[in-house]
Amino acid sequence: MKKFTNPLESSTRIKINNWLTNLSWNIDEDSPDCNCYTERARTVSENKKFKGNRPDYVLYSSDKKPLAIIEAKRQGKTLQTTLNETIKKYATPLGVKIVFITDGLFIQAYHTEDNDYLYYNSEIVTEFLSEKKLRLFSDGGSKIFSEKKVVHSKIELIRIFQEANDILRKDGLSEGRERFTEFSNLLFLKLISDIEDQREEKGEARRLDKIYCWETYSNKPSQELQTYINKIVLPRFDQEYNHTSDIFNKRLLINKADNLKKIVASISKIGNLLDTNSDIKGDAFEYFLKNSISVGNDLGEYFSPRHIVKLMVELLDLKFNETVYDPCCGTGGFLIEAFKNIKNKCKHTPENLETLENNTVFGREISTTSRIAKMNMIIIGDGHNNIEQKDSLEFPVKGKYDVVLTNYAFSQKTDYSSYYGFDTADANIIFIKHIYDSLNNDGRCAMVVPEGVLFESSKEHTRIRKLLIEEANVEAVIRLHSSVFKPYTGQPTSIVIFNKGEKTKKVWFFDVEEDGFKKTSSKKGRRKIEADDLVLLRQIWKEKKVTNKSFFVDLKAIQKNEYRLSMNNYVKRNKQEVTIPLRELVQDKKIIIGFTPPRDDDSFWFGGKNIWVSIKDLGDDMFISNSQEKITNIAERKGKLLPVGTLLFSFKLSIGKVAITKKPLYTNEAIAGLIVHDEIIKKYLYYILPKLDYNTNRATKGNTLNTDTVGDLEIPFEYSKAKKIVAMLDKIEAERQKTIEHKEKLEIKKDTIIFSNVLMDESKEED
Repeated sequence: MKKFTNPLESSTRIKINNWLTNLSWNIDEDSPDCNCYTERARTVSENKKFKGNRPDYVLYSSDKKPLAIIEAKRQGKTLQTTLNETIKKYATPLGVKIVFITDGLFIQAYHTEDNDYLYYNSEIVTEFLSEKKLRLFSDGGSKIFSEKKVVHSKIELIRIFQEANDILRKDGLSEGRERFTEFSNLLFLKLISDIEDQREEKGEARRLDKIYCWETYSNKPSQELQTYINKIVLPRFDQEYNHTSDIFNKRLLINKADNLKKIVASISKIGNLLDTNSDIKGDAFEYFLKNSISVGNDLGEYFSPRHIVKLMVELLDLKFNETVYDPCCGTGGFLIEAFKNIKNKCKHTPENLETLENNTVFGREISTTSRIAKMNMIIIGDGHNNIEQKDSLEFPVKGKYDVVLTNYAFSQKTDYSSYYGFDTADANIIFIKHIYDSLNNDGRCAMVVPEGVLFESSKEHTRIRKLLIEEANVEAVIRLHSSVFKPYTGQPTSIVIFNKGEKTKKVWFFDVEEDGFKKTSSKKGRRKIEADDLVLLRQIWKEKKVTNKSFFVDLKAIQKNEYRLSMNNYVKRNKQEVTIPLRELVQDKKIIIGFTPPRDDDSFWFGGKNIWVSIKDLGDDMFISNSQEKITNIAERKGKLLPVGTLLFSFKLSIGKVAITKKPLYTNEAIAGLIVHDEIIKKYLYYILPKLDYNTNRATKGNTLNTDTVGDLEIPFEYSKAKKIVAMLDKIEAERQKTIEHKEKLEIKKDTIIFSNVLMDESKEED
């Protein structure tokens, strides 16, 4: 395995520059049209507001008003820490509402006024935005839904699909793929015509003459319409797109011209389909698959939710010039997202676009759904020749690809296990071997697998897990809750991420109990909710932190456990350990939960004597003392004012963060105040709460901690043992504090030298 140096912040800057340029931001600071400035604001007066600090990027609107700050994470800082500092140093002084934080892999977008992440059509924003989109969020708040015409288009698309399904049934087409493919062909004719019209509006040359486009024939009488499409349009599309296999039939399967006319008229009513984003088109496509017996049952196909697909693509940090393969690509969801991800980050030169279109994404699909994947590839600008209709297991691939992203069909049988050196009909095992073999020696993979593969004890199951552990580095196993893939299936699943070519030393496990959508089996879909563990996952992915939702298991433990990789196999259940509910260790068994003051009551926020503490204020230092931020003079909240020496415990987004107060203060509802008179117990809780293992750091009922279950938190506790632990840790803490103080003094010395020898000279020159 080749050893490479780690990328520096400069590599992140390159990605940001490319992305912004692709979104039409002008990063040329010598140009009068520049609307993106690095390490400074646009004007001297604006720049003075930063008090000597230097933001990475400041984005401006066309009317020269600051719109957003972009900050790249420094080594050793979490995304959350960087976000807090960026808001304080740059966004607040400049009056900017939108902040982007990136570590070169993930992008977090935050609305400072709403104190929330950005959401577009209920999905969290994890990419940079155009000026038009930024203005929507700046003016409209953290949660934006598409314009009414787009929402209308989504409803209309699904309604039209429903009507078309009924029409095609009456025309004699078989349920499932036959109807789905026929309607998709017609929809594609409309989409490709819209693309050509858009290209012409931009002053680009058309690739398809108008005689083959929708507006030329859609209004013709029924019989003439059918003849025109069969004799003129489809032969041209056959010539243009049917290179490696048929995407389009030579003629329509619809027999009755009047039925064709009804469907074409319905599609025409919804206007330009390019106003409808790809996700909305996907929703409409999903309607057909959800209501298709042959697709839903016979071949075990179902859609991977788009937010899970996007997460998996982001986790692998795709690079330009890498090849991406999905052996079970379905309608192309993973390949579409991978293509878009790489395209966003690279320069759009003719050579790069040629590479993207023809040598980047590769897919196989056993069914005729591959036609839909090809159509989707064409729509997003990818050359579709790399999508093949074939059984991947029948055709092994050796060391060909850099990346595999897939959610293969579960619970299938195969006749080709001997091609891979196995003796089993279980296709789950053989898919994993196919994926492993297809990667080159430095390749990496993110795949969704059924939970059974990770723990079943058969010889072949153990063997495939041993292969991954011994011949690859299993970087992470991310357990998904059972509702993620509903209504298709409630089968437990996990995302397995591995890098080929080096042996596993330890595996990081993360538990997704909430994915941002309501847990339901309704065919209407899962509505958006606030609880979302994927936010935390993105924040801690690079550092692989140990939290209440994540932990490491070393190689020896995995080897002893028959190479099992199911999270359930490693949740600690030490029955010999003495535990006690947290409420039993605090005064009067009462845990004080904070409150959030009214946003419109300034008396909570300005001019008082007591500190207002939120999650982001809990730093790494042991004590919180007085400060100038967010103070209140309100004391009417009985039982809410916490006295000096209260132990603070954050039990929501930043679960496990602790502090001990030096001043009376109030907290928000995500922080619990623990009044503990015994100093040994207080110190013990201070040290132990952030380090609790996965099982202990959850409520006794197995639910995420909340205001009702904080007191149920089981604490490993024996007084004599706790006393010894505190004595040892106090010594270490004292050493740590000295180190911090020494580091701060060195930083001050460094800054003094820079200021006196560099910045002061610059200041004199300006004078």
